[in-house]
Order: sequence, then structure tokens, then C-alpha cells
Amino acid sequence: MKKNVLSLSIATMIGSLALSGAASAGVAYGTAAAASTAVTLPATSATQLQVNPNGIGHILLVPYYSVQEGNGTLLSIVNTDTTNGKAVKVRFRGASNSDDVFDFTLLMSPGDVWTANVSKDAASGKAQLFTPDNSCTLPGRDALNSTKFMTARVYGADEAARALETLEGYVEIFNMADIPPKVPATAGEIAQNGTAAIDNPLFTAIKHAASGDNAGKPACGSGLDKLRSDPTLSNISASVGTAAETDRTNLLKHGFWAPTTGLTGSWTILNIYGASVGWSGNMTAIEARNGADAPAPGRVVFSAQKSDRVPAADVNLLTADPLLRNKGGATPGTGIIPAVQFDLPDMSTPYLLYGTNASIEAENATAIDLAARGSAPISQAEALTKSLAVQHVINEYITNPKISAATEWVFSMPTRRYAVGVDYTSTATMENPIFNGVSQGVAANAVRGPSDFFTSANTKMGADGAPKYQACVEPGGELFVYNQEEAKKDSSGFVISPGVAGKSVNFCGEVSVLGFSTTQALKAKLATKDIDTGGFTSGWMDINTRGLEVANSNPKTYRGLPIIGSAFVKMTGPIAAGKSTNFSITTPHRFSTK
Repeated sequence: MKKNVLSLSIATMIGSLALSGAASAGVAYGTAAAASTAVTLPATSATQLQVNPNGIGHILLVPYYSVQEGNGTLLSIVNTDTTNGKAVKVRFRGASNSDDVFDFTLLMSPGDVWTANVSKDAASGKAQLFTPDNSCTLPGRDALNSTKFMTARVYGADEAARALETLEGYVEIFNMADIPPKVPATAGEIAQNGTAAIDNPLFTAIKHAASGDNAGKPACGSGLDKLRSDPTLSNISASVGTAAETDRTNLLKHGFWAPTTGLTGSWTILNIYGASVGWSGNMTAIEARNGADAPAPGRVVFSAQKSDRVPAADVNLLTADPLLRNKGGATPGTGIIPAVQFDLPDMSTPYLLYGTNASIEAENATAIDLAARGSAPISQAEALTKSLAVQHVINEYITNPKISAATEWVFSMPTRRYAVGVDYTSTATMENPIFNGVSQGVAANAVRGPSDFFTSANTKMGADGAPKYQACVEPGGELFVYNQEEAKKDSSGFVISPGVAGKSVNFCGEVSVLGFSTTQALKAKLATKDIDTGGFTSGWMDINTRGLEVANSNPKTYRGLPIIGSAFVKMTGPIAAGKSTNFSITTPHRFSTK
């Protein structure tokens, strides 16, 4: 394949870069501890999801990727588990409304590092992935490197407009299952109660060779055939209960067991055509934990990368995405987007034990069978949203013209899609966001219906001059801008464009980018606003993101909004020794939860 300049330049600077093939979930199975006396395999015991400030977890989030205006994005995922392999789902979502534009499965060996770059394909105008990495993927590396990002589910008047929607967004990464080195067997036949330990065939296939002609490379190949074509696992009925003994054996025959923590990673955005600057940061890590707040195994969630329809009776047990969920409650109909296997798993696919942990049920609810009402994915999405929710976003800005300083802030809300989506099939529905509720298969008496964080009260289409197809979220509170000498202005003292005079900023698009005083560091285009700070050239800003009020609270309390992101700063100094002096700064947002 002919590689573009950015791909070659990045590969030269950083070494192997990789991204992997697509996958989906046909199962959401908890595991009991294996009954084998020969191999110790843990039971699913996670009951909550929490942000891990130490940067290691079951789930990773990249707040922003961009290939606009010469930008390229590098990703590095590390499996810090030196015993087990990991079956990892990687999904790129567009900035406007979290539409899926590219996804695949990455099979990491113990201690593995997977790297990749994303750039813009000049011919198609779409984002594309490039990876020479040897780690196994589904589909394989050649297919990943030759496939451009998809436009089938994004909005646009024509293909060129739809291609633009692939150029910015965010990335979801999560461990679907562990791949243990040994599995239990009896007389050579894998069984969860086996009396002997044998090599796990999948582990053998993904393990990098230590020596020989293929040193540093895994076999992959036919060792992945069972994941590619064996229908047994992908056709297991969805369940949020503990898998039956025969199904636990089936998981082991495919090489899987309960997913544990251990993923970490970083991202970098480079611009090598214009500014020759770069920004980088660590991925946000979410960890599945037990009641003692210790890392714990989650449920196995995996299925083949296929376009087969997900059975109608199973969809609402596997996702909270309101566009995928079957409508009609007890009699499932068709989703706005008919769900297929590669749509799953997503971050709402049940990963936790349900019915025992108040954090995933409604306030003051008793222990109930959430899955029976199709509410488990919605409850998990709410639990994940709650773990990310903040009530103040604070950071700095620099726009000093003496150093040509430019600042943009990125606000990413990676769980918004699991509460509200946008239906592009008609003008009427596109102008009305689709919220989870009875019409999306949630029974009228369900504990979890519409989200506690995103409703029609704070989420509207095309607000304050934004494109009509983008959902916009009101932060709920005031915005204050400060300079470096204690001076302060509220919303009446500056202008946000596009916007309404005297009003705080709306977060339009799932990834919203706010520039300062017409300066642009990232050259974002899809979901952007600008704030004229009224003569303040540098300082800091505090946005109150209190979100929706908790019903009947006294004194009033608020839920916050699930926001991650950073400030991106670019500066240009004087020419020194005939060379330009460009500088860049990445400053993660600081948050308050009260």
C-alpha cells in the first residue's frame, strides 16, 4: 500500500504503529470461578465503574482525535498484565453525535504494546488508519490499512460532507475478555471443570514468538479461525446472569475468560505540515471494581466481526444506544439503526453484576432484576456517566499576540450517546434528539428510563447557531473568565460565537471545541465555538457544568456532566539560528464535583 507523508513521517519518528480489526458482542456473561482444580480462573465480581486517576483500567477513553489541517493522531495501548492476553474492542466515534466511523478487535499478548496513527486520505477526504504492528487483529492488518473510515452512519448532504464527519472525534477502548495462558481440560478436551491444565490455543496464536524467524511476531493465522467463523459463541443468547456450565466451557474453548484490569495508553496529535507542533496526554482509565473498591473481573462481552443482525429479543439486553435499541417494549420491533454484531459490545453492554449495587440502580431502589426489563445497559451507562460527571471545568488560556499564542479547549462527553442519539432518516426526527424511554424498549415501570444527565430540558438540536443536526447540551451554570491580574468577567462581559449574548457556552457536538479570541490551535471544524474574552489575553476560566437538578433535593443538588478533555495551546517565538521556535502545551482540565 502506498503510504502518505504523514504515515511515513510518524512511523520513522515513533516506530511501529498499529490499530486492529473490528469485533462485536453476542454475549454478556458473568463467570463463576472455574471448577477446575488444575487452573485458577476468577469469577465475575465487579459491581461498579470508577475513574482510576492512576491511568490503568478495563476501559480507556481518548477524548479527541483529529486529522484536520495537517493533524495526525497517534495512539498507543499497553497491556500491563504480564500473565493474560486481552481481547480489546477499539471504536472511533465522530465528533458531531458519536456515530460509529471505524471499529475493530485487537488481541494483545501479555505485556504487549499496540500503536497506530490516523491521518487524512487525500483522495477520499476521509480519515484512515495505518499500522505496521504485528499484534493480531480482526479483521487483519492489511484490511485495516486499506479501509477508510466509514460514512454510512454520519450526517451529510453528500459524500464529501460525510467524509468531513470522520476527521474528528473520540475513541472508546475496552477489554472484552481476558485470554489466559492455560485452560482446564479432561482427556485433552477443554472443560471448565477439567482436571488438567493445557495451553490455551488462542493464547498461543496471539503470543509473540521469543526466537526464530518469527521472533517478535504472533502466529495469528488459523489460530483465530474459531473467533472468525465459529457460530457457537456468537449465537449464545444474551444474558446478564452467570453463564451456565456448558457456556463457561464454550467461552474457554474460544480462549476467553472474565476481563480484568491492566490497560493503559496515551494519545498524541501532531501537526507536521504547518505549525510543526504536537500535543499529548494519557488516556482516561475506567476500572471495574467490587464492593471493596478493588479491581475486579467483569463480564465477558464478545462476538464475531460480522454484519449479521443481532436477534431482536437480545438487543435491549446488550446496549443502551437509543438508535440501536428495539422499539416496542415487550414486543421488540426494529431499531432506528438495525443492530448488527459489529455494533457490539459498546460501553453500555453489561459488564457488572446487577441487582446488588445501589450505584447502578435508581436512588432508593430495592434489589431487582434489571435485565428482565432491558434496563441493565441503561443502568450501566448511567453508572459510567456518574463516575465521569463533574460540576466545574477549570483551565487556562493564552492568546498573547506577541508570541502568536492560540488556545482551544476540548470538551468530550463519551457517554452522551448512551442517553441520546440523533436520527438522520428524516428532517422531522433529525431535529428532535432520540432519548431512551418507552419507545426505545424500556418498560413504562422500569427503574431506568430517560437519563438522569441528558433530557429534553438540557439537550436540544442546533442550539444557538450550531448546525441543526448536532445535539447541544446546556451546562446549567454560569461561566467566569479571569485574566492574570485578578480581573473577572461573567457571561455579560464577553461574546460566544455562535451563541446568544449574555449566555454561557453550549456544548454542541459530542466533542465540542472552544477557541479563545478567534485563535485556533487545533484547527477544529466540526463542533466549534469561539469566546471573545473582552480584552483578556491570558488567564483562566471556570465553566459551571452542574447539569440537571436532582429532583426534590433540598438544598438543591445537581448531577453534573460527564466531561473529559484538555486545553491545547500553540505559540511561536522568535527565529533562532535560522530556525522557527514553535511551542505547544497540553493541559488536562481540572474538575470539581461540587
